[in-house]
Amino acid sequence: MLALLLTGTAYGQSPGNTRLTVSNVRVELDTQRVKIVYDVANLIATDSVYIQVESRRNGFFKPKTVTGAVGKGVSSGANQTIYWDYRLDGVNIEDEIRVTVLAKPVVLSVSGGGPANALLSALVPGLGSILVQPNRKTGWRPVITATYGGLLAYGLVQRSRSKEAYQTYESQTSEPQAEPYYNRATQHHHRYLVATRVAAVVWAADVTYAFLKGMKNGKKKRASVRKVVAGWVGTTPTLGFSMRF
Repeated sequence: MLALLLTGTAYGQSPGNTRLTVSNVRVELDTQRVKIVYDVANLIATDSVYIQVESRRNGFFKPKTVTGAVGKGVSSGANQTIYWDYRLDGVNIEDEIRVTVLAKPVVLSVSGGGPANALLSALVPGLGSILVQPNRKTGWRPVITATYGGLLAYGLVQRSRSKEAYQTYESQTSEPQAEPYYNRATQHHHRYLVATRVAAVVWAADVTYAFLKGMKNGKKKRASVRKVVAGWVGTTPTLGFSMRF
């Protein structure tokens, strides 16, 4: 089989990670192995580089005997080289193949929940904030539940007392007798408004926090991958092309 050289191109690069850059993939194919040469920038020791090899007729292969600048610990630089000894894997390449070089950054494990937990905070303030914490640490968050519940209960009690005082005020026959009950109803109503508004602020703050923290957790969990796909390599030399999205 004739060894061929392909100038590699960026076929599809994930926008999720702007640090890693893989480019200029070149592929040589002979009767024993596939040689992949590529350029990479901004790798760190914990990042991983790996390949995917696809046959036009037979679909994806599962390369096992892969050596060179692959896996973790690959240095940044030009002309990094990967070898896949496909004959040692018992593979016969009888048609065109396409090679994809992928660089995957390390993603720290995040155990906190996602933004949907904000719905739980909407029902029980403080609950969603617990579930979005790493390992669901409780911390001071039960205070949120107690504060919200206490303010709401206090406000409802004050509202009830305001209604009772106002009813008594309406039943009085003279203004001097009625005025103290009116003032009492007004005071209770004011306390009701203050308590319920503060409770609403606590509720809104907790729901917002749970949503934003959950969104942040979700972004950390999604692994970003930079990949470069070389064009098909076979018995006819092929020019590469580039595309970004």
